[in-house]
Amino acid sequence: MRHVELAWDISHLTPSSAPATLTGSLFAPDTAFTPGQPVNLLVCLHGGSCSRQYYHPTYLDHSYSFARFMTERHYLILALDNLGMGNSSRPEPEKHLSLDMIAAANDFATRQTAAALLDGEWLDMSAHSTLSISGLGHSMGGMLGVYQQGRFQSFERLIVAGWSNLPLELGDTDAANLRASLAQGGYIPTDRQSLQSLFHLPDVPTDVITVDNQNASLTPVTLALAALTPGIVVREAAAISCPLLLLYGELDVSSDMQREPTFYPKASSRALKRIDQAAHMHNLASSRLTVWQSIDEWLREH
Repeated sequence: MRHVELAWDISHLTPSSAPATLTGSLFAPDTAFTPGQPVNLLVCLHGGSCSRQYYHPTYLDHSYSFARFMTERHYLILALDNLGMGNSSRPEPEKHLSLDMIAAANDFATRQTAAALLDGEWLDMSAHSTLSISGLGHSMGGMLGVYQQGRFQSFERLIVAGWSNLPLELGDTDAANLRASLAQGGYIPTDRQSLQSLFHLPDVPTDVITVDNQNASLTPVTLALAALTPGIVVREAAAISCPLLLLYGELDVSSDMQREPTFYPKASSRALKRIDQAAHMHNLASSRLTVWQSIDEWLREH
């Protein structure tokens, strides 16, 4: 698997006078692209307390790498650190961040990457290749993906994994108490211990959970509060017209998975997939290969 580290100056998208940078990783197959072959770019957005390493965790073995799985099937993977998270800049004051600003930064990175790929930068894509761009958002990244597609139409297809347009089911965590704890704002760690029964089924190895928690990212309170606001991206969901795949583990944040497709009335197609033996953190589940195979199969069909 080939790998390129990327960064974009997105200072023009923030109100701060300080420079702001968005970071990402581009993963590509080892083999060259065939001239004239359609090339599929999948842009991946992570959730709260995570970073782009959710899609390629360098601190776990290769079996946990979604990026490796997909590049072996000849996809390009662009994993982004959402603004304020991972290695991307944390603009101050944090309260000036907005869904629109974060989605605009991700859209900018998506379009800049696509243009550079077609110009032959980084990889040996043929000048005659066509590039198809899809989006994948997990959890809070699902919220951001819905907002980005509804607002900027960045993608030709969209996969929303582990996000609900209904009030979020957070297992043993009370949403009202969690909201109250965020009053101070800023960039904060997530109490993953209280969310462990939602994040993982008992069959996920303890050492995997431990090292993943050690590599957690800070989360902007702006995003955490947005995710806890019922209906926060319902308007954007209703504007989406591309093919849509909704993915959930058997234990996840939706109180009624069957209702979720109704929030996307204009989508040209809507598919709903429930993954057994998976909780909310799909890429760490024992059935993660089933999750990834479902994504691959759906993209090939659409």
